[in-house]
Amino acid sequence: MAVIETQFSIGDVVYKAGITTVSKQHPCPDCKGSRKWTAISPAGGEYQFSCPRCSANFHGDDALSLRYAAHEATVQRLTIGSVRTDSSSGRGNEYMCVETGIGSGSLYYEADLFETYDEAEAVAKAKAGKADVEVEWVAKLYDRSIKLCDYELSNAEREANKRRISEWREQNIQFWNDVEWASSVDEIKDLVEKYRGQE
Repeated sequence: MAVIETQFSIGDVVYKAGITTVSKQHPCPDCKGSRKWTAISPAGGEYQFSCPRCSANFHGDDALSLRYAAHEATVQRLTIGSVRTDSSSGRGNEYMCVETGIGSGSLYYEADLFETYDEAEAVAKAKAGKADVEVEWVAKLYDRSIKLCDYELSNAEREANKRRISEWREQNIQFWNDVEWASSVDEIKDLVEKYRGQE
C-alpha cells in the first residue's frame, strides 16, 4: 500500500514566508528630514510651512516625488487544519489553515511554509529582494525616483525636464528610423499607433 508523506500534519504550527508591496520615501534633500521650510519676511518675521517636496500627498509632477514602491518580507503564523495532495498538479502538498478557513479558505503550498519564524523570515527577505529587481514596475519606479532624489527641488525640476527631453529625442529618432524601414503604409500606420501609445 502506498503511503503519502507530508511535511506538516493537522495541528502543526507553521510560519508562511511571504511578501507585500509597501510605499517608501527617499530622504528629502530640501528639508533634510525636518519636513518643514522656514521663510523670513522682509519685516523680519519668521514662518514655517510644510516642505513642498516631501510633505505633499500629491505632486503635479510625479518625476519630483521621493516616494517609491518596494517589497517587504512578511511572516504569518498559521495552524494546519487540512492537508491536500494532488500528484498531478506538480505543486506538491497543499494546506488550509485554521486562521484563514478550512474548506473554503486560502491554500498554502508546502514550499512557503516553515517550522520556525527565523527560517520563514530569511526566505521572505530573499523573496522581497528578488521581487524588487524582477517586478518590472517596481524596479522602474525605484530607478526613476533614485535619479532625482538627491537633487534639491529647483535642480530636480531641471533634471526631470532634461531627462524628458532626452527620452523624447530618443523616441523620435527611433520612430523615424522605423518609418524609414517600413515596407508598407499599413506598417507605418501601426508604428504611428504604437508611438502614440507611448506618449
